[in-house]
Amino acid sequence: KKDSRLRTKIVKERAPRRKKYKVDLRVHSPASLGYMAIKGIDTAPAIVRLARVKGLDVIAVTDFYSGRFIDSVKTASEESDLIIIPGVTIRGAIHNCNDVILTCLFPESYTSKDIEEFLLGIGVPESSFGDSKYLVTMPFERLLKAIEDSSGIAIPSKMDKTPYRMNAIPILVEDYGFRVFDLAYPDTEQFFKKRWPKLKFQLFTFSSASALAQVGSRSATVQMKAPGYEGLQEIIRREG
Repeated sequence: KKDSRLRTKIVKERAPRRKKYKVDLRVHSPASLGYMAIKGIDTAPAIVRLARVKGLDVIAVTDFYSGRFIDSVKTASEESDLIIIPGVTIRGAIHNCNDVILTCLFPESYTSKDIEEFLLGIGVPESSFGDSKYLVTMPFERLLKAIEDSSGIAIPSKMDKTPYRMNAIPILVEDYGFRVFDLAYPDTEQFFKKRWPKLKFQLFTFSSASALAQVGSRSATVQMKAPGYEGLQEIIRREG
C-alpha cells in the first residue's frame, strides 16, 4: 500500500538572474570614412583600454558599411573581460524617409569577413565600404529579413536627429514593431511616452564615437540574463 503521505517533489528551476552591464553599442573606428584618428596611436588596443577605463562591459564596433576593424578590436580585447559585439551601421529607406539609420549587431563569433559578406549580400559594393552616405535601396522589409536571417538584430539609430528622420519613427514603431531606439537626444523620450503611452520602449543614447576620446561618452546600463549578444538579443527584439 502506498503511503498517502508521500508527495511528489516539484523542483522549480530558477530563472537566471539579470545582471547589470554598462554598454556602448555604437563605436566607430578608422574603418569609417571621416574617423578622427590620432597619429601614432594603435587604435584597436586604445579603444579597448579606454572602454575599460570608462567602466564599459560591452561595446559594439559598428562602422558604416565596414567590418574591417572588428578582428583587430576583438584581438586587442582577448586579455580583458570586455565583450566585443561585431556590428555595422547601414542606411535604409522607408516610403517617407530615405535616411533610416540602423545599427546592426551580430553574434560574437562574427568576423570582419562575415560582416563584409553580409554587406555584399545586401548589395553594398566594396567601393562604398566605410561610406556613411551610401543608401541601401533594397525594400526595407527585405533588408530587415536579411539582417535577421544572418542572425542579426537592428536598432534604429539617431532617428530623432532631424525632423525628416523623426517622421519615420511612427512607421518604425507601428509597422515594423521596433521598441528599442538609440536616440540623439534623451529628451525625445517624452515624444515616445506621449504618442504611445501603453507601449514599453528601451530608449538608449550611445556615443556614436567617431574619435577615440568619444568611446563611452554616452552609454547605457542594461539588465540582461546573459552577457554579450545572447543577452542583447533578448532585449532588442521587434514586436509582431
